[in-house]
Amino acid sequence: MIIKTTQKINNAFIIEAVNKKIAENVRLQRLQDYYEGKHDILLRSYTDTTKPNNRIVVNYCKKIADFMTGYLVGVAVKYEAPQIILDSLGYNDEPDTTQSIVRSMNVMGIGCELFYTDADGIPRFANIDARESIFITDDSIEETLTCYIRLYPNADNPDMYNVTVYTASNYTEYRLSRAVSELKAINAPIPHFFDDVPVITYPNNPEHTGAFEGVISLQNALNVVMSDEVNDFESFVDAYLVLNGLQGTQPEDVANMKRDRLLLLDENSEAKWLTKNVNNAHIKELKESIISKIHELGCVPDIENMGAFGSSGISLRYKLLHTELQAAKQERTLHRGLQRRLKLLYSVLSKSDTSIGRYTDVNIIFTRNYIMLSDSLIEQKRVDLSLVERQMLSKETFLQQHKDMTPEEAAEELRRVQIETDPMYGSGDIASDFYDFELTQERTDTGWRPMI
Repeated sequence: MIIKTTQKINNAFIIEAVNKKIAENVRLQRLQDYYEGKHDILLRSYTDTTKPNNRIVVNYCKKIADFMTGYLVGVAVKYEAPQIILDSLGYNDEPDTTQSIVRSMNVMGIGCELFYTDADGIPRFANIDARESIFITDDSIEETLTCYIRLYPNADNPDMYNVTVYTASNYTEYRLSRAVSELKAINAPIPHFFDDVPVITYPNNPEHTGAFEGVISLQNALNVVMSDEVNDFESFVDAYLVLNGLQGTQPEDVANMKRDRLLLLDENSEAKWLTKNVNNAHIKELKESIISKIHELGCVPDIENMGAFGSSGISLRYKLLHTELQAAKQERTLHRGLQRRLKLLYSVLSKSDTSIGRYTDVNIIFTRNYIMLSDSLIEQKRVDLSLVERQMLSKETFLQQHKDMTPEEAAEELRRVQIETDPMYGSGDIASDFYDFELTQERTDTGWRPMI
């Protein structure tokens, strides 16, 4: 939740903000429940308890959120930065934290990241649940962050909330009653040395809606169709047997029939099942229509049913058009957030190392997770190899793009190649050596082996 105000942050304001947050969390909890598979269909009940009541969840909400997350940051974000910054990012498990933030963007419509220092004085950052986060900004056009309030249950006292209020210079811890009426500070303000409010907000869009929030009604409809289809099948299995002209049948006759699997009828009698006629073609068409609309509005392709030529790189890229449009929007938001992450890291690390420069000098590189486009990537690698051979692309750039090396690692690798004169190491021409190796070797589960 984001509150735009110029009010003074006092106890009355904090209590008011917490009340608003608790009300908003009803929606956020529903989104989290749908991601976890806790859908409305699970609450369905009938007055007639003998009626079949299967409650099936086909969780496309999770599929959409996970697909969008994996597509954008399934390949870890790369940073061209001083080693001290790269070490700090690695120490904080940056890829996992970033992935958790993007998942929160896709599930709840907003991601939150909090900075702190650990017991050793090392700057740390972590993903914070959006249900715990209240952001306060001023009323300027820039909407500058002025305060952050974190609200979460007290693990030792179920009747209390923990509340921590962060400003640009310090943070203060409070205890708040569950009735949201009594707020008490438990310590004096503690300085944090980040020179800014140590938190980052990552909105999924201006409306702060999740990736699947717009398809929840379709998700509910699909769950109902799937559940009722199984109900109809169960009803068919338990169908009534109608006996015409056998009014004298006794319970023991029915028991004998079940035991012997035999039914004797005379010329004027008849036995048949009482069943409901089901239009299976119509149900199949309805399901496919709902699933297609979920993929369309959720902006994710139906990879499993690509149709003719669906496995080609061009076809897949076309199918990913709407996904790419959404991912591009998320990337811009994420880029701004990651720049602020670097700013907060630099504000602490530059105090001990003034030679690291400015955070704006860091280059942030996103790579789409084209797992399904391996053929296209191999072709791109071959094109780049030909550019290296014609001296139209540097070897250093090739290593960075196709070997996931940092500029320092690529430069060091080329230095090693230059000093290796023994023929067993190759000709020293990285492009031709790699090209020849790729054409004469094939990958197996245990590594590379010569092609026969």
